[in-house]
Amino acid sequence: MITTVLLIIIFFVTWIITSIFTVAGLGGAVVLVPILYSLGIPFSVAADTGLFLNIFSLFIAMVNNARRGNVLWKLGTTLLIPAAAMAPVGAYVGSHAPKIALLWALTAFLSYTLYNLVRERAKVRSSRFYGSVKGYVLTALVGVITGFLSGMLGIGGAILILPVMVLIEEDIKKASATTGYIALLISVSGFTSYLLLLREKLWLVMLAERLWLVVLTGGSLGGLTGSYLLNRLRPFYVKYIVVFIIALVLVKILAKLV
Repeated sequence: MITTVLLIIIFFVTWIITSIFTVAGLGGAVVLVPILYSLGIPFSVAADTGLFLNIFSLFIAMVNNARRGNVLWKLGTTLLIPAAAMAPVGAYVGSHAPKIALLWALTAFLSYTLYNLVRERAKVRSSRFYGSVKGYVLTALVGVITGFLSGMLGIGGAILILPVMVLIEEDIKKASATTGYIALLISVSGFTSYLLLLREKLWLVMLAERLWLVVLTGGSLGGLTGSYLLNRLRPFYVKYIVVFIIALVLVKILAKLV
């Protein structure tokens, strides 16, 4: 049974987490889901609630970011379509591949991304990845690889899209905003899948509805706060929020390896 006090705590936790992760173009589900599960919420409800949070917070952030011209629509869409198509293939391969080797490969990739961010190494302009047949093919190839790795490693696609975006887009704000657009569409797909599972158990639906109301309110405020911060903060601060998020994921992966 979820108490009123617990719901209030979840509201403020959701607001804070969403505000921080929205700046990086992520919805915060990657952190909120484990927190809800640790509080005794069934995993299917926690996962669906996290995706529900992503949908609303990222949609609000996307609208605000789009008004300021920070969303690279062509680049984001061209990455998303092949990534979504290859995720199931990666999941199948991942079920038969050694996880440790895959996690070490991901660790190396994230470490390289952090190195580039901290050292501020020169990047190619993202316009290279669209506007021509060669550019679209290159973007689609990046999407194929990203989607495949995402499914194979069993992690959210947006977690991998973020470091890819910061490597190919020199404007950190546009990289984060475009990642948010991609993460939004990925969350819609995942939310639909979990919602179909919840329909089989009425009591889980009733529990989820109470959580969704709280998360919707906190997530909406977090989306507004995060998009405001993204467009108001200096690129320097946005960059190090992104560094913090990627480092958090890297530490989580290393914890599994050690």
